[in-house]
Amino acid sequence: MAKFKYVLLDRHSVPDADYTVEAKVLEDAGIECVIAECKSDDEVVEIAGDADAIGTIYYQLTPELISRLPNCKLMIRYGVGYDHINVDQATKQGIMVCNLPDYCRIDVATHTIALILDVCRKVTLHDRHLRTAGEWNDIYGYPVHRLEVLSLGFIGFGRLAQSTAKLAKAFDLKISAYDPFLPAEVFAENGVKQVELDEIYANSDIISIHVPLTDDTYHMIDEDSIAKMKDGVMIINTSRGGLISTDALYDGLKSGKIKAAGLDVLDEEPVNDTEFKLWEFDNVVVTPHTAYYSIESGFEQHQKVGLTVVDAFIKGVVPYNCVNAKELEKAK
Repeated sequence: MAKFKYVLLDRHSVPDADYTVEAKVLEDAGIECVIAECKSDDEVVEIAGDADAIGTIYYQLTPELISRLPNCKLMIRYGVGYDHINVDQATKQGIMVCNLPDYCRIDVATHTIALILDVCRKVTLHDRHLRTAGEWNDIYGYPVHRLEVLSLGFIGFGRLAQSTAKLAKAFDLKISAYDPFLPAEVFAENGVKQVELDEIYANSDIISIHVPLTDDTYHMIDEDSIAKMKDGVMIINTSRGGLISTDALYDGLKSGKIKAAGLDVLDEEPVNDTEFKLWEFDNVVVTPHTAYYSIESGFEQHQKVGLTVVDAFIKGVVPYNCVNAKELEKAK
């Protein structure tokens, strides 16, 4: 009988994924692996009530649910963002909360650059116009500038933003970044100008958002912040949809304050409505939360879940991707 038990709660969230990857890593280490399809909190408690570690793709681990899981010692989110787990409640119960901060770093960085290039060069805009209007018009839409005369501002400068900045340098963009949680050396090492948030708003032709979704960052891009931006700003978001108010974005696009937007995430997902308000604008490029995806990132995603659990329970170390490690240490 296995000494430890791991349960993934919601394989139905991504039914075609290869869950044999983490299963092999865990079973080879002597850890029981259960790949479940929980549809309610009661099912979670029934299946994972005795689990030592729990994984979630999109299932919400609320304070109430976490309080019903007294045996759990580790929770892991199958992604970079971990807003699906109530970290405060988990910390109160001494549970390590982990994410996967680096499994898709180059994929998201590449996708971010793809969206920047798309809106700057009007690739999708021209394609749409040709197909719908049947008009061969090489200057259709807003004016285009060389990338070398444009400024790119990062809100948040963690691993993903740093990888994006590395790629962006190939285009000679003027790059600056705001991140209050990083020392000055990080900006210097990456050859990026460190600035305050209002400077990003005031001076950036392109703003790319790379922060986690928290109570403090929810709708940080709203009517007030957009008003501080340059006229004709282009906004890129490959982080979390809730960082941008859809209503404020709509108003900014409608007024022309925002020239274009490239979005991999939306405030409410999924969007399966052909009448969704942002579809009004052909200068908005949207992809369905796919920036993370590649065959390689998919394998790493599942492998790193298994390795994280092995680190915690077999090797007895705090995993490098434990987001509440400092808080747990303080509570000892």
